[in-house]
Amino acid sequence: MKGGMEMGNWIHRVKIKHLLTKNKDRESIQKAMNSIADVLEVEFCFTGFSIDKFRNIPEGDDVFSPIDYANRLLDKLYDYADRKRIWID
Repeated sequence: MKGGMEMGNWIHRVKIKHLLTKNKDRESIQKAMNSIADVLEVEFCFTGFSIDKFRNIPEGDDVFSPIDYANRLLDKLYDYADRKRIWID
């Protein structure tokens, strides 16, 4: 995880990495992002984090694919988690 914090500095732990997919088709990516959003929705430590875009991954085009979009959303998730001292497992 980014930030270089040691394990003892984290306040919360949320498990989502098992929900990620290696598939690159939009359907698989959308399914994975919906599953992640479902977890974040019930975790009180993500109350201030918007998951709306996780549920609507665009089709993409020849410049920006669904996986690019999903990766940017995951970057925002990790940034939020770092600020709130949430360990993503």
